[in-house]
Amino acid sequence: MDKALILYYSYEGSTERIASFLAENLGADIERVRPVKEMKARGFSKYIWGGSQVVMKKKPDLQPLNVKLEDYSTIIIGSPIWAGTFAPPIYSLFENDLLKNKKIGYFYCHLGGDKNAIAKARQSIEKNNTFISACPCLSVKDNFETEKRKALKWAEDLINQDDKQ
Repeated sequence: MDKALILYYSYEGSTERIASFLAENLGADIERVRPVKEMKARGFSKYIWGGSQVVMKKKPDLQPLNVKLEDYSTIIIGSPIWAGTFAPPIYSLFENDLLKNKKIGYFYCHLGGDKNAIAKARQSIEKNNTFISACPCLSVKDNFETEKRKALKWAEDLINQDDKQ
């Protein structure tokens, strides 16, 4: 089995908690996707600012990654849900052709309102890669124990499925 990579963006920490738990329990490498200029909005304004970035399809410039993507065939990507889809830094990752010919699993953290989140991720992933599956993580701050176990089961199944191919 090739070692998996977990790439994630986290704004308030929920996605980072799940990503770190997965990396530790899977023995996977992990890398945080960081925009050059991080959004500073807090409270209610973060929803206005973040949502407008999604609607305007902003692709923030990203800091260079510390891993060589060519070393991994399977990548697990994590993102919070903003305005029904992944956060703008993950959009940059997909749209700037940083990932090509990879098998990708996608997990996301949300508080509800994820109606089209999987379909939107799948569409972006399948431009240059193979979408394997997705795992929603609901209200991670309140349900971390439940959500981490669900995410780990999903990720183990994803990696085991990849080993069989």
